[in-house]
Amino acid sequence: MDVWHSRPLDVHRWSTHPEVNAFVEEVYDSLTDEQREAIKGKSNNRGRASGEVHLKVLLVDLYVAWKTDPDLCIGVARGNSAYSVNSRYNALHISSRIPKIVDALVENGFLDFTQGSYHRDGTVGRNRTSRIRPTPKLVKIFSKASIEPYQIDLHHKQECIILTSKDKVPDSDEEVKRTTIEYQDTPEIIEMRERLQRYNEFLSETYIDIPSLTDPWITRTMPDGHVQRIPTGQTNKFVRRIFSRKSWQMNGRFYGGWWQQIGKDLRKKIAINNEPTVEIDYKGLHVSILSALRGAPVKVQDRYKLKNHVLPDFTIGQQREIVKSLVLTAINAKSHKAAYDAFRDGQPNGSLEKRLKNLELELLLESFVDENPHLIDDLCSDKGIKLMYLDSQITDRIISEFIEHECPILSVHDSYIVSTYSVDNLSKAMSNASKEIVGQDLSFEQSVPGYNDVLRMRKDDRDAYLDVFSEVVAIKDRTQEYQERLLSFMDYRKNNFPHTYWLG
Repeated sequence: MDVWHSRPLDVHRWSTHPEVNAFVEEVYDSLTDEQREAIKGKSNNRGRASGEVHLKVLLVDLYVAWKTDPDLCIGVARGNSAYSVNSRYNALHISSRIPKIVDALVENGFLDFTQGSYHRDGTVGRNRTSRIRPTPKLVKIFSKASIEPYQIDLHHKQECIILTSKDKVPDSDEEVKRTTIEYQDTPEIIEMRERLQRYNEFLSETYIDIPSLTDPWITRTMPDGHVQRIPTGQTNKFVRRIFSRKSWQMNGRFYGGWWQQIGKDLRKKIAINNEPTVEIDYKGLHVSILSALRGAPVKVQDRYKLKNHVLPDFTIGQQREIVKSLVLTAINAKSHKAAYDAFRDGQPNGSLEKRLKNLELELLLESFVDENPHLIDDLCSDKGIKLMYLDSQITDRIISEFIEHECPILSVHDSYIVSTYSVDNLSKAMSNASKEIVGQDLSFEQSVPGYNDVLRMRKDDRDAYLDVFSEVVAIKDRTQEYQERLLSFMDYRKNNFPHTYWLG
């Protein structure tokens, strides 16, 4: 059991499907009377959810994990503080009874278990919760069920509007812990939640995949060297809006969805409802927003290409990339020193960029300000978190317009992925949303043409049109496994939700 190939327990899994009820009942019936009593809890401390509900939530999440990736472990916290029964982020009221249920399942041979570890000084190893995974005994019971994870309610009553804060961990100078904050609903929050719930419902109807994949996941190597496997199937599409620093005017970006966890090259291969896609990016979004708010031009040729060659050890092209990275870092930093430190932290080990001194970076930033004087007060002043709120408002407008027209769209903060047939609609939506939020039409770019772009080429160069047409409207390298996943999802939607918008 690879303890680092894991995800946290999800307490919002639920299903009343007969096959789910069957494997929950079989496991429950195999427990001893003493174990069942332990699961029920004491009479004066049974909480708002029964022991059977706790068992079902745990087993359903284990089933989803096993169906998604048989090697995946589930991280389970054992401390009472990890389970806040009355929290809005725990809609099923799951309590600290979970560890007792885990113990009972381990005793009966249903779970492999590895104890968690905590190293306050961080010198021994990474901190982690306990890990569990189904044993062959439980897998045998799971194997009797044939339902796919998307047939389960994967986000039952789950809160999608999240308010957070960052707090330092006690007795630690560096560790910072992000915590969720309880809040009271307002008419504005309720409306915002309803819009996002509609979007998540729409995503649940939409088939999103990479046709060239044999298995529905991709792997990536993390900075610490361990390999992470990211599910790209239909169980990893839930989107939340996360606000920061206990404020509804900071951050608010849309997070979630496996497409945000992969690189741009892989995103190019995404298909939505078995159609090829195009990604359109706002160019230098935060710098453009700041320029718009300052009344300066936003559509400039290349803001990061300086007139002066400040760094002689780098080419002009390399210097441009350094300027871009440094400026974007400075927008988020609270001081010049913090900006320079963060810039170096983000550079590859052994690179020339990582060895740049504060003085060199300061000269570079000063040269940028000389050519963009309207931005002088916005750099190194912690503006990034507020700019995220503005760009989240832009995204909110764009998503809402697409959902109103039953047109799928995926967001990656400053870019959006749509079917090749929807590129013109996205361009218009991006222009309208930016004008509405910041008062100007912000620049954007796309790496490949959309369907209508190709049609417009027909008048100028028919040979080029024919070559590009097949590239744009055709999906290449479809695996047999992709076809099977697609057809299975389509059959499920047709049989259970015949009015699914794209099946017709």
